[in-house]
Amino acid sequence: MAKAKEGALQLAPTQTGRKDNATRKHRTLWQDGMRRFFRNRLAVFGLAIVVFFLLLAIFANVLAPYPYDEANFLKVRLFPMEDPAHILGTDDVGRDYLSRLIYGARTSMTVGIVVQLIALSIGLPLGGIAGYLGGMYDFAITRLIEVMTAFPGLLFAILIVSTFGGGFWMVILALSITSWVGMARLVRGQVLSIREKEYIEAARALGSRKRDIIFKHIVPNILSPILIAVSFGIPGAIFGEAGLSFLGIGINDPIASWGKMVGISNAYVKVYWHLALFPTLAIALSMLGFSFVGDGLRDALDPKLIE
Repeated sequence: MAKAKEGALQLAPTQTGRKDNATRKHRTLWQDGMRRFFRNRLAVFGLAIVVFFLLLAIFANVLAPYPYDEANFLKVRLFPMEDPAHILGTDDVGRDYLSRLIYGARTSMTVGIVVQLIALSIGLPLGGIAGYLGGMYDFAITRLIEVMTAFPGLLFAILIVSTFGGGFWMVILALSITSWVGMARLVRGQVLSIREKEYIEAARALGSRKRDIIFKHIVPNILSPILIAVSFGIPGAIFGEAGLSFLGIGINDPIASWGKMVGISNAYVKVYWHLALFPTLAIALSMLGFSFVGDGLRDALDPKLIE
């Protein structure tokens, strides 16, 4: 009897410890995902870059030392630090290059985010309807997706802008026309796989309405891939805007655009190297930041990696 009691006393701490560990490790997918995201150094580095450019875009009016359209023909194409008043030099009409870069962040971030919001607002409902209702809805929407997939996104945007003219909102419209296709395809595939799950069948058997099934069961379970797709889509839109502006058919002067700054610098790049270097680095860093964030989210929100 004494040995049995002693053995029970020895087991008690172990069982209590297991219970505490089980309680401590009980986390939701989002909690566990965020914990693993912030343990990923590249993802955190990418998030820091994204936040930096977002702050530049939001507070451009405060941070820029000069207005983005203020020209000074007496100080044309100054090199960096050649004039203490213009740390990064000036462009071909004497506008402060640092101010142009800061306002260029506002242009690029706005285009990237707005294009993805439009893609989400079109692709999410279309993909959801096709995946959940099926039948003729799925047939019609899938055929529409296939037709739109046949148009190369950037080439189609070039055609739209060349036909109707450039400008800030025209660039956003041109890039948005095909941006929703990938989102709709992604959402349709996710909904098709989830609608046959056991808990969806159980919800139907209990008499849940379609609206409740969609918003309480399906939408929360497809947020992870949608969030990852958006994080990868933003740099794609930024690159698309930069490409159109580089060709001279995108953002119109005097609005600052990194792509336009690179395009204008082509005539002087062999001598005035800074005119191409700084906006190119800005484009590369912004795309790198969003790519790192997307990779980090993909790894963090993968249910197979939950510890």
